[in-house]
Amino acid sequence: MVIALDADVLVHWAMDGASHHQVVRRYVKRQVARRERLGIAAQTVYEVVHVVTDPRRFEHPLSMPAALMLMRELMRAAEVVPLVANAWQAARTLELLETFGLGRKRILDTALVATLEANGVNRIATFNRADFAVFAFLEVITPK
Repeated sequence: MVIALDADVLVHWAMDGASHHQVVRRYVKRQVARRERLGIAAQTVYEVVHVVTDPRRFEHPLSMPAALMLMRELMRAAEVVPLVANAWQAARTLELLETFGLGRKRILDTALVATLEANGVNRIATFNRADFAVFAFLEVITPK
């Protein structure tokens, strides 16, 4: 089975000083030991690179080259399944926004949900449960 990793989980995985770093590291190890596949969408990769290189968020952010190398290595890992959007995603994102009455601050998470749905993934690991709770077809898991 595949479980998608939200950007916040990957940021905690990548950043040694992040508050949930150890929790996420243990969680990912457990999932891999259970032969779970880790789904990572392209838009998640971009968001992680944006966050981990931001000096306003971290006292010691990653350099852009270090962040790019880290994400390239992660995407090449045998346990990782790249989740790709398709032509259907934009229309589905708009449909979900309308169906659930979601506003502009929910567009990116909704686009991620459409990508997951297009790839047959119905589980996501995140610390932001509320961002995904409205989507009944999606199991939201908080890493522990």
